Amino acid sequence: MIDIGLWISYLLLIAAVIGMIVYSVINMLRDSKNAKYTLIAVGILAGLFLISFLFSGSEVLPRYEDFGITSSGSKLIGAGLIMMYMLGFFTVAIAVYTEIRKLFIR
Repeated sequence: MIDIGLWISYLLLIAAVIGMIVYSVINMLRDSKNAKYTLIAVGILAGLFLISFLFSGSEVLPRYEDFGITSSGSKLIGAGLIMMYMLGFFTVAIAVYTEIRKLFIR
């Protein structure tokens, strides 16, 4: 019973992702100005991932080899963690900047 639920969840997730991509492409074709900003944001995220991938390490401890983690998998996991840290830092920095800016504008 759990297997059927997982497969249904996977199918719904795939349908949602496909719907999101199709809807985004349709809206980008309708409004080219917003499409430019969307593509810039995607480019920035891709650049941040590239930077985090270059900084991540590929070493695998012996106890992780039992779980089937390879050096390329370790590098991708490290890149994901570094990117999460960078995005979290940027988010907090932008929030602090916005609040400090509000203090001086009034």
